Amino acid sequence: MKKFLILAMSALMVFACGKKSSENNSAVEKSNTQTQAAGKTYKIGVTQFMTHPSLDLVKKGFEKAFEEAGIKADFDEKNANGEVTTANLIASNYKADKKDLVFGIATPSAQALANNITDIPVLFSAVTDPAVAKILNKNVTGTSDKLENVGEQLDILLKLKPGVKKIGVLYNTSEQNSIVQVEEIKKQAQAKHLEVVVQGVTNFGELAQATKNLVASTDALYLPTDNLVVSSISLIASEAINAKKPVVSSENSSVELGALFTMGLDYYELGKRTGEMAIEILKGKPVSDIPFETSKKMKLYVNEDTAKALGIDVKNPALANAEIIKKK
Repeated sequence: MKKFLILAMSALMVFACGKKSSENNSAVEKSNTQTQAAGKTYKIGVTQFMTHPSLDLVKKGFEKAFEEAGIKADFDEKNANGEVTTANLIASNYKADKKDLVFGIATPSAQALANNITDIPVLFSAVTDPAVAKILNKNVTGTSDKLENVGEQLDILLKLKPGVKKIGVLYNTSEQNSIVQVEEIKKQAQAKHLEVVVQGVTNFGELAQATKNLVASTDALYLPTDNLVVSSISLIASEAINAKKPVVSSENSSVELGALFTMGLDYYELGKRTGEMAIEILKGKPVSDIPFETSKKMKLYVNEDTAKALGIDVKNPALANAEIIKKK
């Protein structure tokens, strides 16, 4: 019996030592991975669907996260200039170049990466509904710019302009994220007994006339985070201001360029959060352990110059705590 107890105790000691050794090895491996992440220069592909202020801010925020973390990266930046074919070509080139990680800004660029790349971590941002966009593969994560405050935005509009009965919605019919938003706008507007006039466009050439038509037939415009529309916000806002019609936007860069107000996201911070997620992955955390996120941080912005042109007092209680900005 005594001999049996001695053997059992010895076995337990061996097991404990083995377990401790395994834990130590795991800790060392994790430390080595993090040290390697800090010292290596990573090849990062950054593809943006088109140029406009919100998407530019996402890119700046993403790259700032690397700078603040002290992670060295060679950012290979590409712009698809609004062309899906170009977005797919960029994704194929990134795959061939064996990037350490790739980042797609806006739905079409994110879709191009997710559809072409399965063996490299793919990050996305400025995607309204990643599930509907069908990009949530095992190697994909990121941040969504989906806003669930359409009703609140309409409430503010009605407080500022109680006479509004009909709102116009301008969007690109080929952008999946915009289609999702348009349906939500229609739903929320109906609940507030507002008529919605939807105007779809497919390219820049159609925007000017579409805007004129919509401004002439409605009391106010509500713009989704549509890449084509936001990139033309100066034209749209100017047309609306001349007609004394307010424009409600879904992101703050449009307010800077003439839209009346938004309770929207900070796209710089959205991009920065995506960069932080990318760094976690480069340090060894599995993509599958980092679910995509939707930002809940919203802020009210109002353009003082536009408000004045429309006869709206920025001290209106509906704009309490808003950040007052002037038109660029």
